[in-house]
Amino acid sequence: MTPEQFSELARVLPEPSIFLNSTGEILAINKPASSLFELPSKELKGKKLSEFLTDNKKNVMKYLQACSKSRKMVIGSLTIRTSAGDIVVCRSEGAVIQPKQLKSPAQLILRLEKKSKANNNFILLNQKIQELNTQVKLKLTLQELQETQIQLVQKEKLSALGKVAAGIAHEINNPVNFIHGNLKPAQEYAQHLLELIQLYQQYYPDPPQEIKEEIEEIDLEFIIEDITKLLQSISIGTERIRELVKSMRTFSRLDETEIKYIDIHEALDSSLIILNHRLNTTPNSPNIEVIKNYGQLPKIQCYCGQINQVFMNILSNAIDALNEYQEKNIREIQTNSPQIKIQTEVFNLDWISIRIIDNGPGIKEEIKPKLFDPFFTTKEVGKGTGLGLSISHDIITEKHGGKIFCDSTLGYGTEFVIQIPMKLAIRYSRSKK
Repeated sequence: MTPEQFSELARVLPEPSIFLNSTGEILAINKPASSLFELPSKELKGKKLSEFLTDNKKNVMKYLQACSKSRKMVIGSLTIRTSAGDIVVCRSEGAVIQPKQLKSPAQLILRLEKKSKANNNFILLNQKIQELNTQVKLKLTLQELQETQIQLVQKEKLSALGKVAAGIAHEINNPVNFIHGNLKPAQEYAQHLLELIQLYQQYYPDPPQEIKEEIEEIDLEFIIEDITKLLQSISIGTERIRELVKSMRTFSRLDETEIKYIDIHEALDSSLIILNHRLNTTPNSPNIEVIKNYGQLPKIQCYCGQINQVFMNILSNAIDALNEYQEKNIREIQTNSPQIKIQTEVFNLDWISIRIIDNGPGIKEEIKPKLFDPFFTTKEVGKGTGLGLSISHDIITEKHGGKIFCDSTLGYGTEFVIQIPMKLAIRYSRSKK
């Protein structure tokens, strides 16, 4: 990543972010971060980060070196001295973007947040990590805490998104139900009026001239023919809105931590309805066809909001891959229409399998081992965080004791396979409460 690419990415990052190398030299900095230092970015660029901190320089370098060796966010604490002399204590998260090369040091991204605004969970987690840094034998525990921190970041964002979706669904639901509930009597009333008009026409075939003119003016024949179709169209429309509201309510449970029994097919369908607008035809690509081969599945025990999140991540990636492929290969797509296949089945008596298959461009062999690494993405700057598959992997393997893997051949599409037990093992359900 270049400083220019970082600057482009930093525009969509609300949190203070710094692009620097492992020696501490600031290569680029976004506006929220320069505001923390109370200095313009021009005066910070090219300077050593330690020049603006009250922390011991050796400790700062140790922290940066740790960040330069990890693709997962390393949590720390930095104390900034602003240009006005004020002291600002920040929680920091750092990870390597470009590993060290022969002639250049490693490149890092560092995110800052005032501790006064930090979530209590983050503060406690940071304190725990600082304690564990001194104990070499507890490296595995440290790694687990760091992975939890990544999920907390994403979970906060999804929690806010879920609340917005739930609020919108509630506000839409009431008026739509009112309209939908009154459509049936409205259709009956309209039918009665049409029958009454027919009786008038039967017994008074020659009405006064003024009525004849009004009939021609409003085109009564067309109204009689169209009003039933019109009310049927409204009924179909309100039914579709009700389905969308139901899907939004399902999606709004993304932040739920309670274990529930859910219908996997209902969760998949809700995700597809939310993403339906992205499956439709665009100027550069035809419709993406979704083929469902659902098996007979019982309701399974899981963290329903997190399973919804996994489906949303994988389906979104499949749609992105197909859309990008279509834009570059329009002729081939015309003869080989884009498809996403979803297959579900029971295996080993008490496990289920969900396969999500697309006929997109496939994945290069050298990329496959990195798919589930945090912050790894093949998308353009600003289009992907690199967290979706990493978090999905943790949800399936850590939270549910299942498996998730990818099978892909370049030029022939990609298949993601999710395997989870029908009931959560005691060690998972207890340890994650």
